[in-house]
Amino acid sequence: MTETETTTAVAQQKAADIATKPMSIKDTVLAQFKDTEAGLKAMAEKYRDVVYNVVESKGMADAKAARADLRDNGRRMLTRTEASVKADVNELKKVMGDEVERLVAIVKPVEDAIDAQIKAEETRKAEEKAKRDKEEADRVAAHRDNIDQLKAYVDKAEGQPVEVIEKAIAVLGDITFGPEWEEFAQEAEAACLATVQRLLAMVESEKTRIENARLQRELEEARAALAAKAPAQAPAPVEPPAAAPAADSKAFEVDPWDGPTADQIVQPAAEPVDPLAPARQRVSSWTAARSAPAPAPAVEAAPPTLKLGMIAERLGFSLTADFLKTLGFEPAATERAGKLFHEASWPLIKAALIRHIQGLPEQAAE
Repeated sequence: MTETETTTAVAQQKAADIATKPMSIKDTVLAQFKDTEAGLKAMAEKYRDVVYNVVESKGMADAKAARADLRDNGRRMLTRTEASVKADVNELKKVMGDEVERLVAIVKPVEDAIDAQIKAEETRKAEEKAKRDKEEADRVAAHRDNIDQLKAYVDKAEGQPVEVIEKAIAVLGDITFGPEWEEFAQEAEAACLATVQRLLAMVESEKTRIENARLQRELEEARAALAAKAPAQAPAPVEPPAAAPAADSKAFEVDPWDGPTADQIVQPAAEPVDPLAPARQRVSSWTAARSAPAPAPAVEAAPPTLKLGMIAERLGFSLTADFLKTLGFEPAATERAGKLFHEASWPLIKAALIRHIQGLPEQAAE
């Protein structure tokens, strides 16, 4: 193919591209004005630099004719065309709007139906989440309120009689912290025991105060009685002892028992029962459990069979061998990549975990 043929083919391709490319509304409108451009230029050149002899009638007539031609076939023709195009465009806008509305009506109901499904599901999920969040907030708030009530016993006990405080201690001592306390069981028990300790201290302090007041009162009464007592009288003369009876006197006889009978003897009172004993025992046990040293891991002759997976299955959560090392339990053996421990170490592992959890701070540092 020669260069001329190549150029011709390219030109034809461009022409075809232009012909197949749809014209925009802007191009269509401007095309109407573009067609008049050549005629307007010719008209302007025709009358450019022409000087008319307007003094004479013919010259004036020629000048007016030229002005009318430029005005009517130039400027006014353009404004008339503009007005016509604007009218067409306005009509097109209305027609286009109606057509768009008709076409939109085909797909809009289907879109709305799908949109309704999506929004209904989104609303359902949002409502369920809001419900779950509220239930969780209410659950936590209920536990917090119960713990606050345990702590509030101390403030409520201020100024109360010893009997009332002891009754409160007995009530607290009977509380158990089972599964119903969920993850707040340990915190609640710690709050309860701390409250019991403070109430016991209040009871001891109040009893000491009452006893000191009683002793002070008795001392003052004794002093008052001593001050009011008359001077002591002289002691009565002591009579000499009677002479021993003669040998031939009356024989010795045992006097009949004049003391109380067996049923009249007052038996010693039984040891009083301390109503606070359960609470004291509970505090002592709790304190001892937290301060008890960790038992040493047992040394066994049996081969180790306890795997990390078995420990995780029993606990309900996973542990690593490195974490168990921090508790004092070294793997007894390694099987492939798995660490093995002695089965007898299982109770010790549980105890060490409990001590570790109890030793954690109640709130993580911020």
